[in-house]
Order: sequence, then C-alpha cells, then structure tokens
Amino acid sequence: MELWEPSQAIIMREVWRNKVYSVTPVRVVQDSSSWIALYRPPHTSNLWPHTREGVTIRIPQDEWVLDGGPWPRGILYLVHVGLGYTFTGAWDEDHIFEGWKIDLVEPVRRTSLGFDYMDQLLDIIVSADRSIWSWKDEDEVREAQARGIFTAKQVRNLYQRGERAVQAILENEPPFDGNWENWRPNSALREPFDLPKGWERV
Repeated sequence: MELWEPSQAIIMREVWRNKVYSVTPVRVVQDSSSWIALYRPPHTSNLWPHTREGVTIRIPQDEWVLDGGPWPRGILYLVHVGLGYTFTGAWDEDHIFEGWKIDLVEPVRRTSLGFDYMDQLLDIIVSADRSIWSWKDEDEVREAQARGIFTAKQVRNLYQRGERAVQAILENEPPFDGNWENWRPNSALREPFDLPKGWERV
C-alpha cells in the first residue's frame, strides 16, 4: 500500500476475532517504510469495548458493544508496521511532556483505512526523562492467561518484547534518536474529524 500523506485523517483499529474492538481517529505526522508517527487531536472521539450494561471491558471476551467519547488531550503514537509494540507520548494541558507508554501488541498492519492491531494488555510506563520504567497491567495479563487467552509461552514472549522495547527507548534507537518530547503539532494536525465510512468492516 502507498504511504499516507502528512495531516491525512486515518484510523487505528483493534481487531479481535475478526471484529472491530476499538477505533482511534488519528492524523498522520509522518509515514515511512520504517517508523510512522500519528497524532490524535484533542477532543477526538474514540470508540472502545463495553458490556451491554455500559461497563468498559479491559480483557477481551466473546461479546462487546462499541461506545466512547472525546478525549481532552492530544496523543502521539510512534508505530512500526510488523513490530510487536508501539510507543505513546502524552502531554498535559500546558503541553508539558508527561512520559511514554509502551503497548505490547500484535504486529501492526496497514489497511485501506489506516492501521490495524490488537493490544495484548501488558504495558510499560517510562518517565519523561527516560530514567525510570515499570510494568503496567500485569494483573490483567495473569487473568487473561487464566482464561486461556494467552499461553505461558505467549506471556514470556510479551515480557521479552517489552524488555526489547525498553532497550530501544533507553538507548535512543530510532525513532528516539530525535527529540519527540519537544515536538509540537501544527494547526492542521489538531483538527478533529469524523470516522470514515466503512470503519466497522474488517
């Protein structure tokens, strides 16, 4: 597929068992054959999984409905197609950088609407100055393994990938050889937009 153009509006989707599990509208900062930078504008409406009673689902299950709402702050995503982790940068309302979150995911793949993937629950939190990091949501990974979603081998692989991702960010490997912490979105990137037609088709 062709690369996306800067400021182009696309979507990131989680797909679970051939059905859309979440939808995040983003604008393209840059797209290349290696790293892709995507930006979710402030006040962009996302969709994420809920039970029919309206409770947010944290661990995938057989049935869910999509619902959501706007998020007040902008988020930067650094993604590599085919890689099993992504990086998320967050700023506060004064655009002071708060730190990085590493998401362990099924390898990201391109689609006609943007990018598809599936989160694998285990995250890593990295401080703004990259001096401190810690695992996040290990309890959810254990519960998912107990439910049969992950095998013991898959869980070991998650931790190995997480350690590799931490190494990349601490050793300033691409794309961290730049200075994303001081990056600022231009006005075109900050424009919210509606979901494209066909977003629900896998």
